[in-house]
Order: sequence, then C-alpha cells, then structure tokens
Amino acid sequence: MDLDRGVEQFDAVIIETTGLADPAPVAQTFFVDDEIQAMYKLDGIITVVDSKHVMQHLDEKKPEGVENEAVEQLAFADRVLLNKLDLVPDLAEQAKIEARIKSINTTAEIFRCQYSKVDPKHLLNLNAFSLTRVLEMDPEFLEAEGADHQHDDSVSSIAVQFPGELNILKLEEWISYLIGDPARANNLFRYKGVLAVKGHDRKFVFQGVHMLFAGSYSDDHLWGPDETRECRFVFIGKNIDKESLRAGFEGCKQDEKLRFAVGDNVEVQTKEGWKDAKVIGLWEKGCPYRLELKDKVLIALLEHLNISHNLHCSKGVT
Repeated sequence: MDLDRGVEQFDAVIIETTGLADPAPVAQTFFVDDEIQAMYKLDGIITVVDSKHVMQHLDEKKPEGVENEAVEQLAFADRVLLNKLDLVPDLAEQAKIEARIKSINTTAEIFRCQYSKVDPKHLLNLNAFSLTRVLEMDPEFLEAEGADHQHDDSVSSIAVQFPGELNILKLEEWISYLIGDPARANNLFRYKGVLAVKGHDRKFVFQGVHMLFAGSYSDDHLWGPDETRECRFVFIGKNIDKESLRAGFEGCKQDEKLRFAVGDNVEVQTKEGWKDAKVIGLWEKGCPYRLELKDKVLIALLEHLNISHNLHCSKGVT
C-alpha cells in the first residue's frame, strides 16, 4: 500500500471488496505483512446484506469444494448492515433473517437500514481485532439466540463458558493441535476468548483467523479476589463441533494435585544430570514448581503433572 506516500494525511482507509470476495485473505494481510502492520491496523469487518435476497444466497447450494461467499462474509463480520428492509415489510420475515444471521455469527451487531444509511459512529473505531476488545466480550452473548447452534455441515458460531483454570503447557499444546492442521484451521473462520491460567493473576486473551493465532496476558486486566476464574470463548466456522472444542479446552484444566509441597526435597533432571533441590514456591507465573538447587540456582519447572521422569523425591525420601 502506497497511500501514505500519495496523501498528506488521512484518518482511515476503507477497503471495499466485491460481493464474491473471501474476507479471510484481506484480514490475514494485516497479521502477516510487517510493512502493513507498521502503518495500519484492521479496525473491523462490515458486511452489507441485501435483505430481499439474503436467504436465497445463504441457501444456495455450491459445488463440492466451493464455499458460499455470502455465508463466509457474514461469518467474518463485526457489523452487519441489514439493508433494503423496505423490500421486506413483513416483520416476521425480518426477524427470521436476523435469526439466520445470528446462527452464523452470534457476536456480530446487526443494524437495520435503508439505502445503507447508518450513523458512522457504529462503523468506525471498532477496534474489533484488538485483544483489549476481546476482554469486553459480554458473557451474555453465550445465551444469545444462535450461540448454541447445533453442529451440522453449515457455518455456525458456538460459544462456551466454564469455571476453572488451565495449565499453560496443556493449553499451548491444545492450541497447536487445533490450528496446526491446515484443513482443520481453514474451517475456523474467527475465534476469540478470555481464559484463566493457573498461576497467573492476569487474564489471558486470544483471537485468531484460521491459523493465525494471537494471545497474551493482559497487564491491565487482573482476576479480582472475589471474581470467579473462568474461561469463555466463541468460535465461528464450518463443521465445528461444540462438544469437541469444550472437551479440548476443559482437558487443559488444572485439576490434578501437585505431587510436592513447599519445603520438600526433590531431585530434578537438568542438562548436567540429576541434581538435589528444594521446592520453594508453587504456581508462580504458570509454573507448577519453583525450585532452588544446592548451588542456589533457581529453576521454574513447567511440566505435565502426570509425568514424573524429570522430577522425583530425593533419595531416601518417601
């Protein structure tokens, strides 16, 4: 993009695509192109819907291997402009259209309009791809119509919420599995969530498009002392299975009891071999154990708790 060279100053760039465009490559450009990332940020994706013909387009059967562009454009949207409503005077039909859109994308905000007239404040400065915005995700969307859409062969959105904290190593392995296979990742159009990680007071926020995953701990958002630590997320995609996703994330929960307590003498496997150590801390920054070796070197040990080959009791200790 050479806009910054040809125009003295501008506030934003609006990219208009065709009605047959796949939004994914456009969105991904803002994640993978370093030059574009340095100058621009993706504020949001807006989809304009022809209310008169949208159901026809959504129901259109495509040849095998060909995606339905109308469905994908709704799946990626942050805002949906339900346009030409004057051509659909039946209120029941309008409600049916909105419900169908919500079954595809439960998080997109819908604005009814004619001639595409919408207050610009609803379309600009959305910060939809900001991790901070993910933290503002309203838990009530989990109960919204369409949020629990049944698994089938269509594009849909699913949302899950459950109490508990996750083991960071298990979480990293699960995410790698989830987006590591191109075929599986290509069916994950957009996803975002807020997670509680064992040993961290900061909330872990993530979002992604297909295989492009971004996640970090929020410095400005901590779990409160009386706040229920929980995980909540939403996935929008094709052929997604809510129970499989829930099971995958819940499989990362830290429910196992630690084998050792503070003050226990242990042996830990290091690059130099087995060494004597003492447990001096538990669950610091996501690590189950903080150890001190006899030479006063500190180790933060990150391990699956059901694997004992790199940490065991000191000789003579049972």
